[in-house]
Amino acid sequence: MRKLLLLTIGFIFITPAHADMLGVRLSGGMFKYSLSGTVRDNAVSTQVFDVKNDLGWKDETKGMGYLYIEHPIPLIPNFRIGTTSLQLGGTNTLTKDVMYNGTQFNTNDKVTSDLDLSHNEIALYYEVIDTGIDLDLGLNFKFFNGKVFIKDTSGKTATTTLSSTVPMLYGAVTIPIPGTGFKLAGDLTTTSYQNDNITDYMVRVRYDTDFALGVELGYRSLHIKYEDTGANEYANLDMKGPYLMATLSF
Repeated sequence: MRKLLLLTIGFIFITPAHADMLGVRLSGGMFKYSLSGTVRDNAVSTQVFDVKNDLGWKDETKGMGYLYIEHPIPLIPNFRIGTTSLQLGGTNTLTKDVMYNGTQFNTNDKVTSDLDLSHNEIALYYEVIDTGIDLDLGLNFKFFNGKVFIKDTSGKTATTTLSSTVPMLYGAVTIPIPGTGFKLAGDLTTTSYQNDNITDYMVRVRYDTDFALGVELGYRSLHIKYEDTGANEYANLDMKGPYLMATLSF
């Protein structure tokens, strides 16, 4: 939170660059990620499910998209609005006893489980540099409203929520390759806030045509460490891999 406060104060003393006119860019496509990590709902750190080895969760391909709005109005930040689908799940036979949310799951129990960490986000940012090479700085807010659900073949179930609004630092850079229509770009959102530690970055190559359409090929890495010690809710997950999106700019 201290970092966010310092950055906000810093914006007051920065004279940001502004777009000459209203600009809008839409992008949408698929994120093919490999998955690793753990979830637990117990203060005892040994009572943990490995999402692949214990729960049998698989790597997935899910959708994501962004809307960018840039404008020439001084002092008012530009906007990036995003959405990411992260619905995970699987079926597996346990090789150890684990207590989850007051429910005991035992060795050789066959369990089916799923996790929804889909989220929306909004970044408020300024163009600090706009000289062909663009540098954007601002704040990003991710809105999680997910849950973990586990059920075995005997009918025992356990559910816990993973709900939080997470403020993050945001930065993005775009470097055009002159005369080609290609741009190299990357952005980063990160925070260590209360008991949450989240880092989300993307690096990409974007090609813009003369007809408003474009394509973007990149790599995304999303690390989520979520802790609610009061409710004994924990997740430590990594999702990373390539993505492909179509873009529309006007």
